[in-house]
Amino acid sequence: MVSGECLTRPRENVIRFFAPIVVLLLIRPLAAAQSQTESSGNCDLYVSVRAEDEGSIDSPIQVDLLTARGWIATIHITGAEPAQFRVNNGKTYRLTVSGNGIETTTTSYFEINPLEALHTETIRVKPKNQAPDRQSSPSSPTISVSEMNIPKKAHTAMKKGLEAYSKGDVQNAAAYFERAIAEYPRYARAYDMLGAVAIKTSDRAKAKELFLKAIGVDSAFLPAYLDLARFELQDQNYAESESLLIKAIAMNPSVPEATALLATAEFMNKEYDKAFADVERTHSLAGHEQFAEVHLMAGTVLSIQNRPAEAVRQFQLFLIEKPDSPQGQSARDALASLTAERQP
Repeated sequence: MVSGECLTRPRENVIRFFAPIVVLLLIRPLAAAQSQTESSGNCDLYVSVRAEDEGSIDSPIQVDLLTARGWIATIHITGAEPAQFRVNNGKTYRLTVSGNGIETTTTSYFEINPLEALHTETIRVKPKNQAPDRQSSPSSPTISVSEMNIPKKAHTAMKKGLEAYSKGDVQNAAAYFERAIAEYPRYARAYDMLGAVAIKTSDRAKAKELFLKAIGVDSAFLPAYLDLARFELQDQNYAESESLLIKAIAMNPSVPEATALLATAEFMNKEYDKAFADVERTHSLAGHEQFAEVHLMAGTVLSIQNRPAEAVRQFQLFLIEKPDSPQGQSARDALASLTAERQP
């Protein structure tokens, strides 16, 4: 709630109000998504990728599984081999396919029937030398070169590591990630996941070292920039977090997670005009609803700045995008207070 006390003591109360919101934004999407899959995954999703002439593709292909909340998992395949994901029936997903020599393609959202135990999708892609008249998403993830050259043994180790990590078995997960690195020393995702394991085991110094290592072996691996930016934000190193996020956004300006984290760092660093701009930028991107908490921060600051009409809009957007959020009552209370103040 944005109360009169908050208006009279802005610095202390804004930070205190932001604290639970920032915690929600700093949750690592991979961990959250895999926990959801582990607890209720009950459907096998098989994805085949074919050329437009129905032929198979011999070069390595990356298949990303996404929901409206963001990225869930990545699988690399070659040729006619299907990518297999364990998902929840009754849910909605979409897929992004990328690789050397093909146009990156993102499907429309598709729903898996609540009674399905097996669902198949076939995605047809074009070579890069054809006209790009396909339907694709501007938020297609940045694909690094190292991700497209992963040896089979390293890929298998990564898959087993992710499965162990999703079950909370961080010890075995770490062993598989280390095995993946032994097979492929430039495996940025493996270093990044070891960093995630280090966070879970409260070894923050090691986590930072591993996130930096992931960037060092592959400067185009965007998830490591986001993880390191979260790390710096948690340690209140706001300027460093902003610098990392600006680099990530330069790689792919259409990732709402990056712009939402940047807005958060700017709010915490009291760079309010920049933060307001990045809240609007986040809101313009596909999948932005997952990061609706930025509207709460914007509404709070706008209330303190005595800009009630703009504050009302931000709180309303939050309630539209996340009506069942634990922070929903705070937004409703703030709206009621602002409405009462505006009445003659």
